[in-house]
Parts: sequence; structure tokens; C-alpha cells
Amino acid sequence: MKRFIFVLLCSVLATACASSVAPDPAEAVAAWPVPDTHCASDSVLLDAQFETGNLGLCTVEADGSFTLKLVPEDRPPINPSAWYAFRASGEAGETVRVTLTMDHGYARYWPKISDDGKNWARIPEDFVSGRERRSKEMSFRFKLQSAQTWVAGQEIIDSETYDRWLEDLDAVEDVDVSLLAPSQEGRPVFIAQTPDKPEFILMIGRQHPPEVTGAIGMKVFLDTVFSNSELALRFRERFKLGVVPLMNPDGLANGHWRHSAGDKDMNRDWGPFDLPETQAVMRWIEDLEESGHELKLVMDFHSTWEDLFYTPPIVEEPLDFSSAWLAASRERLPGFPFKHVPSTNLKQPNAKNYFYRSRGIPAVTYECGDETDREAIRDAAVVFAEELMREMLAR
Repeated sequence: MKRFIFVLLCSVLATACASSVAPDPAEAVAAWPVPDTHCASDSVLLDAQFETGNLGLCTVEADGSFTLKLVPEDRPPINPSAWYAFRASGEAGETVRVTLTMDHGYARYWPKISDDGKNWARIPEDFVSGRERRSKEMSFRFKLQSAQTWVAGQEIIDSETYDRWLEDLDAVEDVDVSLLAPSQEGRPVFIAQTPDKPEFILMIGRQHPPEVTGAIGMKVFLDTVFSNSELALRFRERFKLGVVPLMNPDGLANGHWRHSAGDKDMNRDWGPFDLPETQAVMRWIEDLEESGHELKLVMDFHSTWEDLFYTPPIVEEPLDFSSAWLAASRERLPGFPFKHVPSTNLKQPNAKNYFYRSRGIPAVTYECGDETDREAIRDAAVVFAEELMREMLAR
């Protein structure tokens, strides 16, 4: 019997028993205003009382429309990825008008809408105004199709979605899902791993909560790696895999733009290691290294304006792993434009830089475009996974 249900119970106990770190009083003074959890006009209620919810600071205007001021979770201002997710409740047929204003951010995410919180569509362009690149304000309207409608910057992929995915992974014959550590607020951080091999690979995702397209690409990428294809079986026969799909459950649950429970961007903590989540990953790696295993590759899944891959600098002779892998993928993806961006600044303490600097191994930040067609992301992820496995096996 696989251990996932047992581990999930353990994680619940960890959540109940873990104590959160008390904030520094000086940091508390410097924090932005706490977003509202709900606000209401005469006929419509907006609320953010669900996982990933972020309503910002809500004002009901004289005409019954809503203005939501989106503020980052901490000072100093972080990457301006103004996240929003709310639920609108009222009578079916009611038209709801919303204006978003961004404090230290811009309108990165085109509004998506759902009648069930699971199936999503873009709000049509005719219903949206002011969403030019890096605009500080965006307005849109939508009609309630039923008693409640969800609106968010991206599709909501919450912890329950990850639980279902981890259950599927745990059902794969050579995969074991276990609790890696509790997060800062006591939520479970899970790892899926395969049996020990001399060489191992780490793949992580969702360090930044709103970066949903990266999560979409990661799932398909890993489903390909964990499949029963001849290529995937050979790959897993040679390499041990460790996968942490949800690195930042606190930031996701709290509807943060970028940070975890504290005032730190998790992808700026590879080197300082102030956060329990990055510390836990490093303990896992160092335990394996101390027992003679060799880390060969790290992949970190994210989202940004366009599809691209941040990699270490290019080496011509012999051609570096990332260049060979992406060149082979490009040949199979003539209709999927993406960029290969070798890093020139390796000082930033992100995951890619840390593992390249500390171990001299290939380390890749896999970025999916915010508004790239979702089926195109899925189709491309299969190719990227297959070509990665071929290239790794060839080295």
C-alpha cells in the first residue's frame, strides 16, 4: 500500500502543531494594508474567502461598480505581478463592473472567469479596457451566469489540485510521495521521488503563487517523464528523480503576488536559505550527496510574459546541455516560438544560479507565457520532456 494517505494525515498533524514565526515589529509597521476579505454593493457581494483569494482594497462606487486597489503583501515592493482572485455573488444576469488599480504593480494578468471555480475562460476583449502592457489600471465587466462567479488573473490551481496530482503520481509503480517538511505556516510541502540511483535530478515548481502557466507546463512535463514509454522507463532507470510541485503553499493559500508566509521571495532564498521550504530541499539534496549520489540537473518551473528558458551561459565545445536540448526541441516545435536566454548575471540568489554556481551543473528556469494558449503549453511540454530525457541519457 502506498503511503500517500498516511503522509497526508501526518501533514495535517504537522499543520496543527507547527507554530508560525512571529513577525518582527518593525516589519509589521512597514507592511502594506491588509486586503479586504469582502465588500458589497446593493446587489452584488465580492469576497476572497477561499484559497488563492485576493480582493485587494475594495471600494464600492456610487454607480454600484467596484474599484479594487491591488497591493503587494510586503515592503519593499516585489516583482510587480499584481494578483487578484475573487468570487462575485448575486442574482443571475446581474452585470458586475470592476476597475483594478495596481499599487507597485501593473496589469500583468488578463482576467479569467469561471462559474464553478474549475473551468475557466478569458473575459472577452470587448469587455476589458486599459490593459496595455504595464498599465497601472484595468477595467472589465462580466455577467453573473448563476448565483456566483469566480474571477482571477489566471485559472485557480489550488492545493487540492496538487493533492490529486500527487495521488496520481503516488500510484505510479516506482514513485513514492512523502512529506518533505511543513511550510512556515505549517502547510505540507510534498516530494515525489523514485528509487535511489547514483545520479539524481531535482524539479521544483510554484515558488511564485500566481505563475499558473508554469504549473500547467510542469504537470504535463512530469506526466511525460513518469509515463510508461520506453524512453521514460530508461530515463528513470538511470536517474533518481525528486519532484516538489508546490514549493510555496503559504503564498498560494494567502493569495500572494510572489512571497511566501514571510517577507521574502522564495526564489531569492537559494544561498541565504532563510525559509524552511528551501532548507528542506537542501537537506534532501545534501543527504543524498553525503551518501555518494551526484546531482546532475535542476529544473525550476515559472511563468512570465512569454515562453522562454533561462539557462547558464552557453558553452560551444562541447555544446552545453541546455543549448543541445533546446535546439532539438525547437526542431520539433516550428509553430511554438520560445527564447533561450543564457544568464549573464549569476549573482541573484535564485535556484538556477545557486545550483549552477555551487555544483557546475545544468540548471534551468522553464518559463511559460502568461497568456500562451494552454493546449500549446501542454503540447510543447511533452516535446521538451522527451528531448530532455534523450539529451540526459546521451551524456
